[in-house]
Amino acid sequence: MRNTFNYLKKALDNKVDILDRDAEVGYVQFETFKTDVAGVFKHKKYVFKKKNFWSANYDIYREDNQQLIGEVIFSVWKGKADITLINGEKFTMKAKNFWNTQWSLDDTNREVVDFEQTKNFWTDEGTVTVTSNDSEKMGLLVLLSVFVNFVYRRRAAEAA
Repeated sequence: MRNTFNYLKKALDNKVDILDRDAEVGYVQFETFKTDVAGVFKHKKYVFKKKNFWSANYDIYREDNQQLIGEVIFSVWKGKADITLINGEKFTMKAKNFWNTQWSLDDTNREVVDFEQTKNFWTDEGTVTVTSNDSEKMGLLVLLSVFVNFVYRRRAAEAA
């Protein structure tokens, strides 16, 4: 089943809202002086925790029971991230174009999430289209795609 969500991030805001039509269904919240990132999708809460201060990689936890459910390994030299879940599923998120406005999250044989930035001036807007029959997995994939994309954007802004 394919579902399309919109995302919206206002200028100077650390929160990326995820919308289904006009109703907020989730968000990804970056903190100013912390490395942990919170993600919520339809009342399911997740935390992306940096492995250590110097690491570029994150562990993924369910917030309700602090259960480790996976990890995100960012490539330092390429615009991509490898995601491995505890259940053995593996995904790769990578840029599809030079400007990094289109990204895809793929499992081993097909595109699962299509991420596209449609506007970037005072607000950053775009769409996230996900293909999944499992609603909990769908929410996690949407959060992961938003999280990975905005981590790369923050790094690009820091390097500029």
